Amino acid sequence: MIRLFIFIALVVVKVCFFFVFISNPTTLFSGGSDADFYDAYALGEESLTSSVWPDWLRALDQVGLYSRVGVSIFLMALGVIIIPVLCGRLALVNGYPYKTRNCLDIAIAISMYPTLFYYTLDIYRDVFMLFVFLSGLLFVKWSIHAVFSWKKIFYALVICAHGYLLYLFRGYLGFAFLISYLCSFMFRVRKMSFILHVVPMLIALNIFYIMGFFEPLMAYRGLFDGVEGGASLGIRFDSAFMFIPDFLLNLLYQLFGLYFPNIMAIFVFFMESIPFLIALVYVFKNRAYADNFVNFMVAFSIIYSIIWLLGNDNLGTAMRLRMYVYVSFIICSLIIYQRKKIFLKEQVFS
Repeated sequence: MIRLFIFIALVVVKVCFFFVFISNPTTLFSGGSDADFYDAYALGEESLTSSVWPDWLRALDQVGLYSRVGVSIFLMALGVIIIPVLCGRLALVNGYPYKTRNCLDIAIAISMYPTLFYYTLDIYRDVFMLFVFLSGLLFVKWSIHAVFSWKKIFYALVICAHGYLLYLFRGYLGFAFLISYLCSFMFRVRKMSFILHVVPMLIALNIFYIMGFFEPLMAYRGLFDGVEGGASLGIRFDSAFMFIPDFLLNLLYQLFGLYFPNIMAIFVFFMESIPFLIALVYVFKNRAYADNFVNFMVAFSIIYSIIWLLGNDNLGTAMRLRMYVYVSFIICSLIIYQRKKIFLKEQVFS
């Protein structure tokens, strides 16, 4: 009961916080954000867009259903209630007791994710994208556990639809999701090693860089040269000899959060990066207990992270891009924990 009380208390506090801002729109909808652009596009004041989200908002406006506050309330419900509960549902393992407790543990952990809550406060696309991603994970899980071939075919079609939708929102996110689904059956977390897999992967990335395969990503990364403020990292990948050191430094700064230009970065590190690092260490220390669903999430995290780490040079953007990886590893850690407990229990009674 105490876990349910904590989760409900978190929901109530965040909903109250949200409506305090709604009562003063000038505070909530301050200028200069992506949400301002989305709102302007929905109202017909902008003509160029790079994702399907503002087109959807404009479609709502054209039929008289668009409201910036209304869409924000919808996203708040997704981010505050639906997404945490869905994460808890994804972490459950058949055969392990205490399902409600485990579901609430993950829901509470995700509820304390500050970046997720921040993007529930306006019409940012990130909350809905994370919901689509988690919905896709649910079908991946069902597909893995499905027995009948017709069910697997149906789930595969739905998964592909999720991947395409994610592609419309952010191209490389959908690409990584679909490629991971197609290739994850060849990937085994339990067999991963630093020498046999990580080192060759870094060498392969360096070779791809030398061959020019990453030119589009480097061109996109170069756009951050004109960004003002202390959130840009200034890592440019301008030398083949320094590619691997630059990539590792980029990894430490953006994925692990070990870059502190201001006090907010320190706060985010303790609230987001520390739990992720604990989950990451736990997953790889206990990777012998990984299942096919964990294989998929780890494969996705690797493919997706490589792409956005090469293309992004901004810490603020990194906070929203890495949400999918952080959430995936939190879910993976609880799945492995439950499978380990089941295995050890069977060993005792065998």
